[in-house]
Amino acid sequence: MQRSTSRSAGRSIARFTRVFVALAIASQLFVTIARAQDKNDEKLSKRAQRASEVLSELVSVPDRSPPKGLLNSATCIAVIPGVVQAGLGVGGRFGFGVASCRTPSGWSAPVFVGLKGGSFGFQIGGQSADVVLVFVNKDAARLASSTFDIGAGASVAAGPVGRNVSAETDYKAKAEIYSYSKTKGLFAGISLSGTKWESDYDANKQEYGTSTSLPNGGDSKSVATILATDGSAAPADLRVFVESLQKNVGDGKDQ
Repeated sequence: MQRSTSRSAGRSIARFTRVFVALAIASQLFVTIARAQDKNDEKLSKRAQRASEVLSELVSVPDRSPPKGLLNSATCIAVIPGVVQAGLGVGGRFGFGVASCRTPSGWSAPVFVGLKGGSFGFQIGGQSADVVLVFVNKDAARLASSTFDIGAGASVAAGPVGRNVSAETDYKAKAEIYSYSKTKGLFAGISLSGTKWESDYDANKQEYGTSTSLPNGGDSKSVATILATDGSAAPADLRVFVESLQKNVGDGKDQ
């Protein structure tokens, strides 16, 4: 009887130990996932913050800034900070940023986007470059919500700079997207032909996935809906980009 009791107690202790270990592992896994989520959230917030700063830098030097007439014609604007070379010996480059479009009430809630491939029309060695895209076509929001090859899916041109460029210029007649890049402290127009534009659906789902008023941004249709929604509905950490657009480009209401 004593041996039977001892064996039963031993089995109980073993079961308790297994349960305790399982709970400890689950707890640690939860903490690890939560920390990873916090880091990802912080990364996305920093992306929006840096994009807002790049936009301010874009207009800070009038003689090297896009003409006001072009910015007034913009239907969407995307900022991709820190575009870098894809790898040693690889000519293509990649970067991730944010975009917003005009709505009847102002700039839209921002979405996360990316650029991949192409030489970006310049050689910057190991440096990174800040890229700004100014869309002027009417269906820019549809384009911005999808994946397409710049130059094929939409015409692109190196953006003009300087306040002396005529405000009467019909920018929409020349290209659908104007592109700029900043290296060594100054912005200049660049060619982006051959570069792929992508919606960063994973980042959008992470940012908008818990929203009760907006879709999760995980596909082109929901991204298009976000880009048609006033920026006041955006998560707090993305509003900094909307505020930068309002300050540096204009109120964002449809022209």
